Amino acid sequence: MTNVEDIIKAALANPAQARAELERERCKRSLFDFVSIAWPNLHPGEEMIGGWSMETICRHLEAVSNGTVDRLLINVPPGFAKSLLVNVFWPAWEWGPLGRQHYKYISASYEKGLAIRDLMLCRDLIKSEWYQSHWPTEFKADSDGKSEYTNEGRGWRYASSVGSGLTGRRGHRFIIDDPHSVGLAESEAERATARFWFSETTPTRFVDQKRPVYVIIMQRLHEQDISGLIINKLAEQQGWTHLVIPM
Repeated sequence: MTNVEDIIKAALANPAQARAELERERCKRSLFDFVSIAWPNLHPGEEMIGGWSMETICRHLEAVSNGTVDRLLINVPPGFAKSLLVNVFWPAWEWGPLGRQHYKYISASYEKGLAIRDLMLCRDLIKSEWYQSHWPTEFKADSDGKSEYTNEGRGWRYASSVGSGLTGRRGHRFIIDDPHSVGLAESEAERATARFWFSETTPTRFVDQKRPVYVIIMQRLHEQDISGLIINKLAEQQGWTHLVIPM
């Protein structure tokens, strides 16, 4: 009997298990498929409105995961599920379908509460019955909070804010989601603080100092925001990949 015949026979004997295995394989091969399948666990009753923009962001995140891209800057308008894709689904995808439960993530936004919100959503997804049935993940009882949690594979997630200290923290990924507040983007002092923090604090906060991995996703608010710094001064020197999603 051929392997194909074995697979068909096993699928007929246990259709539910066959469907689960196919779903796991789909999720492993495609971040966008993972997002599509996982979506109802975070937004029950709400249809996911996908499209080329979400697929493009997912493909760029996949490039980070496979090591093709180390520094990714995404400029995108509000309302494109940017925080969900980058700060919720992508880490859960790397921990689960890709089997990288040892990965450590630092997530920062202009307001720590926003980073905490997304860490909690990610944890809700990972603890969902669907996720656990596919990729069992245990959290350490003494490190399972809102702004920080650790799994039994030694991976962790930590929420911070732009401008804050990160002493003692070194991650495999540094996610920066909207480093500037819309209301304060016109303040030169606020922009300068964000740029200094990005330039002087974040580079030392990586497990592999020789290969830092950044994912920055933000709307443009000023020519001298962090995106402006990267585009005008760092992109060519450091090898940034720049994705622009238009309105």
